Amino acid sequence: MKGNKSAHSRRKLISGLLVMVVIFIVMLGWSIGKNLNSWELRSLQPASAESVSVKNKLTTATMQDLPSAVEPLASASPEVHSSLSAVLTVTQLPQAISKVSTTSSAITAAKKSKKTVYITFDDGPSDNTFNVLEILHQEGVKATFFVLGNQAKSHPELIDSIWEQGHAIGNHTYNHNYHDLYSEFTEFWNQIKQTEEIVQGITGVRPQLIRAPGGTYDHFDNTYFNLLKQAGYKVMDWTVDSGDSKRKGVPASEILKESTMDMKSSQVILLLHDGGGHQESVKALPDIIARYKAAGYDFGLLDETVEPVQFRVSSKATNLGREKPSEAWVASNITPNAELFAPGKPLILEVGKLETKLNPGEYSVRNGQYMVPLRAVIERLGGRVSWDVNSRSGEIDWNGKAIIADVMNKQLILNHPDNGQKTIDARVEMIGGSIWVSLRELLETTGHPPLNISVTEVERRVKTF
Repeated sequence: MKGNKSAHSRRKLISGLLVMVVIFIVMLGWSIGKNLNSWELRSLQPASAESVSVKNKLTTATMQDLPSAVEPLASASPEVHSSLSAVLTVTQLPQAISKVSTTSSAITAAKKSKKTVYITFDDGPSDNTFNVLEILHQEGVKATFFVLGNQAKSHPELIDSIWEQGHAIGNHTYNHNYHDLYSEFTEFWNQIKQTEEIVQGITGVRPQLIRAPGGTYDHFDNTYFNLLKQAGYKVMDWTVDSGDSKRKGVPASEILKESTMDMKSSQVILLLHDGGGHQESVKALPDIIARYKAAGYDFGLLDETVEPVQFRVSSKATNLGREKPSEAWVASNITPNAELFAPGKPLILEVGKLETKLNPGEYSVRNGQYMVPLRAVIERLGGRVSWDVNSRSGEIDWNGKAIIADVMNKQLILNHPDNGQKTIDARVEMIGGSIWVSLRELLETTGHPPLNISVTEVERRVKTF
């Protein structure tokens, strides 16, 4: 009986000691895991298979396995307990802890020192863009291209290449004309929307990133910043200027030097140009990439999740005294524009035997009615839309019907070859350079009134006769 009590006491004592050792390790902040294997374990006496099993459990234990490895010790035989005194070389724990602590510190330091460079190109695409894309492909690097609308229109194949190779595309206005862009906000807005429609027509995606020609400093006042943000855009300046546009013919060596002046910042947004006349920038690009790689930088893509880098509003820009857009203009342009970038469900249109889809952001819901871009809907359904500058109206040719979308008078006019004209008062608006109309009124005017309108968890659907 005394023997049993003595064995029981020994088991409790050993268990208690083991628990104390574990607590001691945890209090010192030692991350156990695979490093438990670094403990020096003295050989257990091969007195029985049970003792060998316990040793194996200790040797292979990880942090999540530790409780299951320790638990059997409490019920182990006296023979095993008597041999456990030689298992752990506790005096070597400080060395093991120091080793693990050093490793942990190195990992923490690596996380803190992570650096990212965002290479950006303005003013393209041009003939230089092809060479830039070749270099980026060879180096396995992605970049962000802030494109001009007039250049994108002239080089749609390069916009395609940029997009297909996984680079990001931003909006750099249509013609880069400072006088026009910074005379008033509405002019800047019109150029942004014009370029947006061109890029969207090529890639199917609307660029949400905007970079102001010349940067925002001395150009943007609070009206520019606030309205663009309210409309759903992200304005992005830069942190490092390569200097490749400060004068004509800047040599590659100077561009390389300016581009790599700051190699310590955790985030670099580098400004380069791929427009016409920037062959030296292309020439400098491989060395620029090599320098950043050697400095331990990752190469990132700018998108809407990256915190915008923006210059402050200068007193010069504030004192220009530019007239602010009216509340009515803001309500019809800025407010609905934000919906273009909002998440939501696609809108499926079944018209006769045809079916098409408007993605979230390509339509809006106002007062219970779907508002849709006229050109997108008609052209996807096989029709054509042209713009009459003089009458500010869209001319629709669809299924043998000729319809005019009159923005000025907010009317849809159906021209019958035999019965003259039929005029319907309708919601016809200009939003960002595009004609938007009420879907119901458009379908009714064209002879396809809605038969069924449904909304499910995954889509919205309108089916017509």
